[in-house]
Amino acid sequence: MTESARFAGKVAIVTGGSRGLGAATVRALAAEGADVAFSYRKETKAAREVVTSVEHFGRRALAIPSNVADASETESFVQQARAKLGRIDIVVANAGIGGPEGWEALTPAAWKSVLDTNLVGAYELFRAARPLLAPSGATVVFVASIGGMVALPEYLPYSASKAGVIAMTRSLALAVAPKVRVNAVAPGWVRTDMNAAEYGSETVREEIRSRIPRGRWGEPDDIAAAVVFLASDLARFVTGETLVVDGGGRHRWTAGSY
Repeated sequence: MTESARFAGKVAIVTGGSRGLGAATVRALAAEGADVAFSYRKETKAAREVVTSVEHFGRRALAIPSNVADASETESFVQQARAKLGRIDIVVANAGIGGPEGWEALTPAAWKSVLDTNLVGAYELFRAARPLLAPSGATVVFVASIGGMVALPEYLPYSASKAGVIAMTRSLALAVAPKVRVNAVAPGWVRTDMNAAEYGSETVREEIRSRIPRGRWGEPDDIAAAVVFLASDLARFVTGETLVVDGGGRHRWTAGSY
């Protein structure tokens, strides 16, 4: 735990916390003093490893299998976290899927799968947690994407879902002000399982890297640091905003090639 311990005495809940951005976020919150409950789907071994890393910081950890696309499971996840950890101060809606590529052959089922997970699932987490949030200083952080800000014709459901998350962030920030702050973080190209195909191809990996002014792909810890900032008192006068964390890459974006 760091000397600052920004979240000492607080409890965070994170969806999709067993790998990638979620696991990095869970660890970052614990490093700042928070006890953390996180959901996961099937990655039991990975979830146990994250629990161990949280306990290494001297914090309590709770790993709960849950599907964010199922509102009843999300409700159960939140209720279990509150019952076992005693309070909820920080909510991070991280879980998401990429969905199918291409736009011409999209089916209603494909749309429903992506939207139910990325957009509706994020809202259901907020809805379930809202009545249980600590009376002062509670914060919500949605994980959106740069894909919700720029045109991605080959990833239409994903892009639309993340644009919805950004719009939802603004609306909910007004709805629950002034007691609760609601913000989002929008990652660009980050080295995670979701981008494994692109990162695994040296040609594609280097082509993407060349368009990022910071000169490298993002790492999960880069996004976790942004979540910590938005959830902390450092951002106490920030609400309804989407913080882009993409190394400046969107400034070199051209249609269809982000």
